[in-house]
Amino acid sequence: MGNGIGVMSPSQTPLYRKNNLKEPLKTGNWLYSTNGIKKPLPEFIVNSHVPLVAVREYNQERLRSAERTKGESFDLTIINSVDGSGSKMPLGEEEELKRIISELGYGKLFKDPNFPPVKSSLYFTRKPVEDKIIWMRPHELINDPQMLVDGVSRNDIVQGILGDCWFLSSCAALAQRPDLMKKIIPPNQPLYGRGYRGLLYFRFWRFGKWMTVYIDDLLPTIDGHLLYSRCTDSREFWVALLEKAYAKLHGSYEALEGGQAMDALVDLTSGLAERYDLADAPPDLYHFLLKASNNGAFITCSRKGDWREATTADPNGLVPGHAYTVSGVAKILLTSGDDALLVRIRNPWGNSIEWTGKWNDKDISWKKVDKATKDKLEWRQRGDGEFWMSYDDFLKEFEEVSICTLGPDFDGDGIADKPGQVKAILGEWEEGKTAGGSRNNLSQFVLNPQYLLCIEKSNNSQSVFFGSNKKCSVVISLMQKNRRPKIFSGSKMLQIGFVVYQTNDPSKRLPVEHFMMNYDIGTSGPYINYREVFKRFELHQGYYVIIPATFEPNCASNFLIRVYAEGPFQLS
Repeated sequence: MGNGIGVMSPSQTPLYRKNNLKEPLKTGNWLYSTNGIKKPLPEFIVNSHVPLVAVREYNQERLRSAERTKGESFDLTIINSVDGSGSKMPLGEEEELKRIISELGYGKLFKDPNFPPVKSSLYFTRKPVEDKIIWMRPHELINDPQMLVDGVSRNDIVQGILGDCWFLSSCAALAQRPDLMKKIIPPNQPLYGRGYRGLLYFRFWRFGKWMTVYIDDLLPTIDGHLLYSRCTDSREFWVALLEKAYAKLHGSYEALEGGQAMDALVDLTSGLAERYDLADAPPDLYHFLLKASNNGAFITCSRKGDWREATTADPNGLVPGHAYTVSGVAKILLTSGDDALLVRIRNPWGNSIEWTGKWNDKDISWKKVDKATKDKLEWRQRGDGEFWMSYDDFLKEFEEVSICTLGPDFDGDGIADKPGQVKAILGEWEEGKTAGGSRNNLSQFVLNPQYLLCIEKSNNSQSVFFGSNKKCSVVISLMQKNRRPKIFSGSKMLQIGFVVYQTNDPSKRLPVEHFMMNYDIGTSGPYINYREVFKRFELHQGYYVIIPATFEPNCASNFLIRVYAEGPFQLS
């Protein structure tokens, strides 16, 4: 990874290792608890790395009941977490799989009653094609189908007719970390032969917890060919089946059309994703991208335009309204003695539709690059949808870039930092009660939920409290509960944000007068219709109040607040 080249190089290692594998994350157990002062809400704590713990979907009614119980805290400890290799199945998942299989008749294959092979699973407004769609299992399409052939690779992914490039580009970014993909796609899931029952499962991080999605292996086809995404190797089916599981999570395949890559990155990692508009790119963005790429961040980008019209490329080979994967960032020395700042991009179409400008696969510029550097960059003339371009052209041609790290990036240097503590709390904006809207109307704004953040003194000799300033690095995020499955009924992402005030009296809610007489110490920025917003802070020891809000009042929704800090803190 030296010489400023942020590119994964190929490896000959076996399953899940088509690319170099960094040290697997060590996972810990999740602890759910509440110790709220006003209205206790479910809280979970991890005192180490950001977890990548796969757990079964817990009973939602139990969670709702716990939220409604005032004055009582409730604890839920998950004892059986997945180990660092991802090979151990949590006890709850194993029991659920056994239960489903036991209900199948002898020789019968699983057919998912919650996502059946019918038109409602495909679409809710428009039929994708006029041809007759037939649902088929992989073993009905080819002999010897496999979930994986030689592991996962970004080059496996080929988009179908569905406009879910935002999801597939995120999958391609994550494919460079096989250890993480192993948690999303658990091993030992045959598609024929011994142990095959037509039942598969995948894991996604959703609204504060890892959940398992069970599906059957029936896939929509036309004339014996997959309708939606597929793998470049016809024997391999992980892309199509993972896409189906994600579609089930959202209610239908059509619900995946048009989206934000940063949402998919969070669903696949439980990390924090940040979006940069390239029209207002900070001057040091390239070095940030280079460092982030070198340190295993997941990066995507997209072009301006309507995703509904992302069917053909411009003359320069780039598709408007389309999402791409940033698979490498490199600063190289040319034989002329000059430096070149390059970015490697992958089109999820996985075909010859590639950039035709400077630094394309056949461009004369490559004559200025020595063979050793070309090898490090994995430069090839393959026509596979992956290409290099200059950073200047990248800024001109793309609208935004999204960067996801597995942990909080306290100092904004592109490297995930290890937090001293992570806490989260679930909340709700209730129409007419706690959905007060923005500070445009303070008498209503005061109705919003308020959460007390206590930054404590650290006793650690390696404390992050420095000198007389004694500040602690903190990242606060606000996520609205996913509304994508309800898009067909007219629901849209709400414009959300949060404000942080300091307080001297942690026992009381902040009144209207406090907002009139005191400045906030920070906000998440302008209210925006993203699923999640976050902000970095440097906070002194003391008490702070986090106030999440929607821009308009009386917008009902559930939300999740996550707080990461280098030092000890309490959230209630």
